[in-house]
Amino acid sequence: MKVRSLLALTITVALVPVVVFFAAPLSRLVDAERDAGVRTMQEAARATSLAVDAQWYEVIGLVRATSNSSKLESQQMEAFGGKARSLVQGRSAYLVLFDREGQQLVNTSMSSDTALPDTRSVSGARIASVLADDKPVISNLLRAPGAGRHVVALEFPVHLPEHRDYVMSYGFDAALLAQALPAPAAGQAVFRIYDRDARLIQSNRLPTGAGAIAPAPIADAIKAGETGLIRTGDGTYTVLARSSLTGWWIAMSETTDKVDGTTERTVLLSGLGLALALALAIATAWALSDRIAMAIAQTSAAARALGAGTGGPPRPSGIDELDRLEESVYQANRLLTEAALERERLLVQTQQAREVADAQNRAKDEFLAMLGHELRNPMAPISMAAHMLSLPNMDPDKLRHAGQVIGRQVEHMNRLVNDLLDVSRVTRGLISLERKPLRIASIIASAVEQASSIVEAGRHELVVETGKEPLWISGDAIRLVQVLTNLLVNAVKYSPPGTRIALRAGADGDTLVLSVADNGTGIEPDLLPRIFELFSQGARRPDRAAGGLGLGLALVRKIVELHGGTVTAFSEGVGKGSCFTIRLPMCDAPVETQPA
Repeated sequence: MKVRSLLALTITVALVPVVVFFAAPLSRLVDAERDAGVRTMQEAARATSLAVDAQWYEVIGLVRATSNSSKLESQQMEAFGGKARSLVQGRSAYLVLFDREGQQLVNTSMSSDTALPDTRSVSGARIASVLADDKPVISNLLRAPGAGRHVVALEFPVHLPEHRDYVMSYGFDAALLAQALPAPAAGQAVFRIYDRDARLIQSNRLPTGAGAIAPAPIADAIKAGETGLIRTGDGTYTVLARSSLTGWWIAMSETTDKVDGTTERTVLLSGLGLALALALAIATAWALSDRIAMAIAQTSAAARALGAGTGGPPRPSGIDELDRLEESVYQANRLLTEAALERERLLVQTQQAREVADAQNRAKDEFLAMLGHELRNPMAPISMAAHMLSLPNMDPDKLRHAGQVIGRQVEHMNRLVNDLLDVSRVTRGLISLERKPLRIASIIASAVEQASSIVEAGRHELVVETGKEPLWISGDAIRLVQVLTNLLVNAVKYSPPGTRIALRAGADGDTLVLSVADNGTGIEPDLLPRIFELFSQGARRPDRAAGGLGLGLALVRKIVELHGGTVTAFSEGVGKGSCFTIRLPMCDAPVETQPA
């Protein structure tokens, strides 16, 4: 075999591992690029779904405030009808009040002097179902009575004393949902809202085509409950996000060029780079082969001259070049292998960093959505109360009631802000403790007093066991009361009315042991390890009126740790209650309190 062929073979063998190590990361990189694009679309669809849900939460708050009308409670239907008409005026909406048999009592879409039709046979079964489920129901896309326009409606159960049950139906123009969609722009993604039957409700692209059935691939995915990437056959990809509040689907569509274009360019550039590298390697091998052949020829000539006795010693440059070539090939192979391994390590680190960033983004989105809901919910009662205060000749009792409503809602918002400020101070280390010897019985008494109103509201049985011996700790009284109050309020939130909550205190050697146990909903196994992390909380259920931002338990852990203690949570599972245990170091009683 000639030197040139042998060298070409050597270069080829050296490049095979390079090609292999290059192809594997490239394949993973292509998959990662595509997955990142799909995740971005899914996040955009979920964010739009949250925006649509926010509109519905505003409607629910408005209807809930309207259901608390004194006119309705006193059965002044004519006066209530006038109030309902003033409410929907200028909103492109209507309000219908049904009694428990499905008969319309108020209909703002009809003139006040028009007799209401008998709707019991048409609406009776639906109204009975809403009252039986006792929760708001959001409709699919509907046709407004007599108007021909598309609307969506909320049916809200209302329960008044003396077994007077009503259903308040609030419908509005489906075009108003376009406010929750991103503004349309040329070349940008298209967002569409589909109802549970895959019928188009609204789109950010004109004409909207409201009422049309979704294309077959999207309709099939909605029916199957799939949220992955869907190729619709018209040059676009679509992802779906389902709203747990409405059951509707948000579809985001992008052109295939935007989804696959980056991946295709990456593959093309990588292929061109590999081909260029191979071309350079072949050219280099050709040049080096000439150089090595020349060195070997010189060595042969020197050997022949030496054999003939006519020449001097052979020049060793040819042999040295061969040795150096072999060493260079070896070093190049080693360096390329290390470079491939380094690329693999960096790729893994990049993937891990992306997963962490995605998790942080989800936590941020969930917290912001939750914070928005918690701050928005008091707005409807405050707005209604402010409206009542502006009315002339108001009854003093109603004025007092409106002031109380505003006070309660402002107090609720103040608690949320204080919780956020406390978390900020604790996590930044800005909180300082005013420690002094404390008798734990006084701390427990203060916490029970602060939580008594919510305990009594839930008709819970609160059992307090502190033992006969006085127990002392060194700590900040205000912060320790805050810890126990948070645990008691948490137990009330997650316990059905009328259940038992136990607060116990005892000593374990030199350690004070405090526990708060309940018979409530318990803690999911996957939530238990991160229950004390910021913004962590259980699944939100329809029967859980009290919300929260997931800050209380994080504050509990931080304050307990500042006192040199620990806090743990235990639950046997969903529906089996939970128990939170605090362990703090005890101290001696002050000299003036010890018996002589």
